[in-house]
Amino acid sequence: MRLTLLRHGPAVDREKWSGDDAERPLTEAGTELTTETIKAARDLIKAVEIWTSPWVRARQTAELASSLWKLPLREVEWLAGEAMPAAERAARLQPHTDVVLVGHEPDLSDLVRFLCGAKIELKKAGLVMLKGTPRQGEMALRSLLTPKQMMELADG
Repeated sequence: MRLTLLRHGPAVDREKWSGDDAERPLTEAGTELTTETIKAARDLIKAVEIWTSPWVRARQTAELASSLWKLPLREVEWLAGEAMPAAERAARLQPHTDVVLVGHEPDLSDLVRFLCGAKIELKKAGLVMLKGTPRQGEMALRSLLTPKQMMELADG
């Protein structure tokens, strides 16, 4: 299985948002950065579907990816912020389906740590790619890219 994890793009600051955190959207600059990052990563993605958190900022990120990568999109509750421990998230992955998961920190980094043992910092609109069987310690870290690195790779 190839598993790609994409953190949502830059969102409105929590301190400036009076509503429910799940409703906090991407900023205009965050949308632009995320769009450019997703375009730059297009040739790296080997997936058949995108699964996303239902939270607005993740959903917006996933919709951009779905449109630009021409992949179907599925909303899954278990990707919502702090919905469940990494072991339970991993158990929901389908070993023979290559997917992109769009979600939040620290949940995505916790999942990476569970699956391959690597302690990472995933930047907003950053991407991590794993390969292997989605069980504890059985996946290999293939790539960890910041938005800047993805754009530099795309520029050649």
